[in-house]
Amino acid sequence: MPANSAKEAERPPTWKVLVLATRPNTLAASFTPVLVGFAVASRELGALDPAPAFRFWVFACLIQIGTNLHNDYADFVKGADTDDRVGQARATQKGWLSPGQTAGLSTAALVAAASIGASLARRPGCGGWMTFVTITSVFNALAYTGGPFPLGYVGLGNVSIGYSGLGDVFVFAYFGLVATLAPYYLALEAGAPRACPAALLAAAAAVGCLATAIIVVNNLRDRHTDVRAGKRTLAVRFGGAAARAEYLALVLAAYGAVAACVALRAAPAAWLLPLLSAPLAAKTTRSVFAEEGAALNAYVGGTAKLQLLFGLLLTAGVYASG
Repeated sequence: MPANSAKEAERPPTWKVLVLATRPNTLAASFTPVLVGFAVASRELGALDPAPAFRFWVFACLIQIGTNLHNDYADFVKGADTDDRVGQARATQKGWLSPGQTAGLSTAALVAAASIGASLARRPGCGGWMTFVTITSVFNALAYTGGPFPLGYVGLGNVSIGYSGLGDVFVFAYFGLVATLAPYYLALEAGAPRACPAALLAAAAAVGCLATAIIVVNNLRDRHTDVRAGKRTLAVRFGGAAARAEYLALVLAAYGAVAACVALRAAPAAWLLPLLSAPLAAKTTRSVFAEEGAALNAYVGGTAKLQLLFGLLLTAGVYASG
């Protein structure tokens, strides 16, 4: 059977192709920080209208989807996604979507995200920071693996700005700090004090550490094909042992952040509820240390599930503490 016919025969239904293209296993990474941020903001400011936080979550989710789709498109046309790829199936690599279709879907997601970001920026007191977040998010969704000087290929991947699939540092900043703090700052009235509560900052750091752990597993899995394609992630630069050490440090830091917050009396003891997820964290970490290649696929999504469980327990602790 010709190669093209074989690919067509194994092609899933279109709806499933579109779902798989969004990388659903890690989409919780855009939901968890907003959920936690809204809970802590409600504790600090009183009962809040959930609509602005919900709109920000939709914005973050669309940025994540648009980034993933553009990453799939650009990696394919630059030769990073080949039949040697050990990661989960990508629609363009498999021939289920043409490069043009993938790029078009990415553009649609990013345009929708930008329109939501622009509407949130019109809220009193939100114009400056929300405009910055919107512009940098869309720019780096396109610039990390696309354009004439793709950041991921010229050694700037770990100091670029962006969401899932981009540099470790700013995955922490955007999926941790920005997405968790956003519900609080969207709820502040114009002219209100802008200082960030210590408890909110600790929650953001914890969620951000687990978000970064997701990308660490992704880069650990892909490091051998990335080095051949010229992508310079931390796992490529420093090797598998360093990536695993980074993963362990991030998981420990997530739990340490909430424990320190309680120990310093910045939050009540109920905030220790995320410790109930520690057995899952230990199991996932052992597997990340033990597995290689395609076997790590389960722990990219598994780390996102750990982050979600951690966030749900922390949210429960926040509401339980009144």
